[in-house]
Amino acid sequence: MEIRIEPLSAALGARVRGVVTKDLIEVDREVLRQAFDAHQVLFFPELAPDSEDLVALARVFGEPEVHVEGREVDRANSRYVDDDHFVHVIDSTRNAANFWHTDATFKEMPPAASMIAARAIPPRGGDTLWLDTYAAFDALATPLKALARSLRAVHGHPGASELNAHPVVRTHPRTRREALWVNRGWTTGVEGMPPRQAAPLLQFFFDTMEQPEFTCRWSWSVGDVVVWDNRCTMHYALRDFGDEYREVHRITVKGDRPS
Repeated sequence: MEIRIEPLSAALGARVRGVVTKDLIEVDREVLRQAFDAHQVLFFPELAPDSEDLVALARVFGEPEVHVEGREVDRANSRYVDDDHFVHVIDSTRNAANFWHTDATFKEMPPAASMIAARAIPPRGGDTLWLDTYAAFDALATPLKALARSLRAVHGHPGASELNAHPVVRTHPRTRREALWVNRGWTTGVEGMPPRQAAPLLQFFFDTMEQPEFTCRWSWSVGDVVVWDNRCTMHYALRDFGDEYREVHRITVKGDRPS
């Protein structure tokens, strides 16, 4: 079956039809890579891959890596379903990610992409939103773009994760587009700037980014797979399902040093 890319009626994202994970050839892989560059988030409805196939699909977008949680309490409770520890279990008993963030930006080389497969979904609620950080940068006035390009932000929480500084404006290594690359979850300061001055500036950037006009939203079904580009998106997992159980399996793809 031919692979079909169906853009969502939203700021970003596309559904992918016709993928058979065991039969991906290089032509199919290039179609998926080009769609990933164009749409930033790809949704594979009810694909339902096993762990081996999930890793194979992740390899289309780069090299899988062992994901290490930022918080010690989460590291202590990490679960994996494969021998290589590429497939990481995230369920509703652990710390919720119900805030806008990009994965692991506290690392020196944050992951390029993340992929999750839905294994158990509550009967209602539990949607996830993604946000286009290219659009957020484009929304800045020209003088503010120049200011943002001149800054480096500190990512991480002292005592809970690594601390690393990255450019506030990141150039995507494949598309060469610029994205506003800070996030409320992990960005905690600005290099060379006292906290009293950095805090309102970061708040301005966060408020600029976190606009519904820049988003898409996905309602999960068991078996759905989603892959997103951490270099030009943020995401927010809604925690609106009470005590119902939710489980997804995540793979992260190795990234490079932001520039």
